[in-house]
Formats: sequence, structure tokens, C-alpha cells
Amino acid sequence: MSNLENTILVDLARKLFRGCTNFHIEPDSVKLMTWSWQELFVDLTLRSPVIKKYPISTELSRIFLKKLINCIEPVQEVHDNLYAELCRAMNNSAIEDYCYRHYVISNDLNNIITMKETKNMVVNGTTGMRTWEAALMLSDWILCNKELFSSKDVLELGSGIGFTGITLAKFCEPKSVTMTDCHEDVLQVLCENVDINFPSQCKNRSSDGTTYELDNTSFVPRRHPRC
Repeated sequence: MSNLENTILVDLARKLFRGCTNFHIEPDSVKLMTWSWQELFVDLTLRSPVIKKYPISTELSRIFLKKLINCIEPVQEVHDNLYAELCRAMNNSAIEDYCYRHYVISNDLNNIITMKETKNMVVNGTTGMRTWEAALMLSDWILCNKELFSSKDVLELGSGIGFTGITLAKFCEPKSVTMTDCHEDVLQVLCENVDINFPSQCKNRSSDGTTYELDNTSFVPRRHPRC
């Protein structure tokens, strides 16, 4: 595979993993989406181990695949696997309160942060149940300045479901990361996301691993029993 073909594949994979359906494919790029390219794309995305374990929204998958197939059909023969995945998404009509989004770090499909989150803006009175654009921008800055966090104790106030803190913990080699929030449901999902992204550490987690519910108005932490 050429560098350009790989770049196109990774770019589309990033969009699919994040549930982005607003994308445009240049005609010259479609010409490179051969039968073998399409097969590899499906294998590295919808049929990858991480997606099978933590599936993305079937609704967003359906929209994405329809748009991708519509782009490819006039120029290339569409691979059977793309049609198969589209049929699978269309046949799954279950209502999803939560889904998984996967964030590719440094354009490397082997470096992925997986987040359980909701598509809704507000859930149970909180806006903290999804990853916001500000968290993505802050994480990009953190990854460009890793040396500022190496071997440091880091406290994050208002972690939400944990994207920024998890990114820092995975890629910046801090001494410790403490993530806080004041909503019970948010803390529950935060703990789940920590478990997803640090499976070996959580499997062997000692009693030192804790999460606290922090009310910033009273400054009295209440230990959260989940972790």
C-alpha cells in the first residue's frame, strides 16, 4: 500500500471510530480505493478486535457506510464486506443509550483511546457524559508537551468521562493522575473508561486506586465505591 493510500485509510478510520459522518472524499482518493483497499479498511475498522469488543454506534456506522459506498460505487466495484457491514448495521435497530467512540492518537491505529459515552448533549442533568471538543484540543496540546507532565502528580478538576486524564496517563508517563467530578453517573462511566483503557492495571489494582466525588462548592470529597 502506498503512503497516500495509507493516509486515506487512516483518515477515514479516524472519522468512523469517532462517529463522524460529515466527511468528503476527493475523486482522486476514490480511485485508490481498490477491492484490496476496501477489504483492508473493513478488517482494520469494523472487524478489528477493539471494535468487536467495544462497538461503535450502529446508527452512525450505517450513515457512514452508506456515504462511503455512494462515493465508491461510481468509480470502483464495492467490496462484499462493505455491503455485509452495512446490512449488519441496518438490521440492528436497538436503541443505544451509550456507544463507544475510539480516538486515534498520532495517526497510529494501534494507539487508540476507547471511550464509552452518549450522543446526547444532556443526560440526567449533566453535560459530562460525552467527550467535548475542548477535551480533544487540550489533549492535543498535552501530547505536544509531554515533558511538562512526565513524573508529575496531576490533578484534573471536572474530568467528565475521562478522555483528557486517560490520554495523559497513557502517553505522558506521569507519576500519578487524579480525576474528579461531582456527578455520580459521570463517575460511574469514568471508572468504566479507566478499566477499558488500562485493563492490565485495573486487573491488578490495589486498594490505593480510588475515585472521589468532588463537590467544588463544599470541597468535601466523598469516596466513590465503584473503584
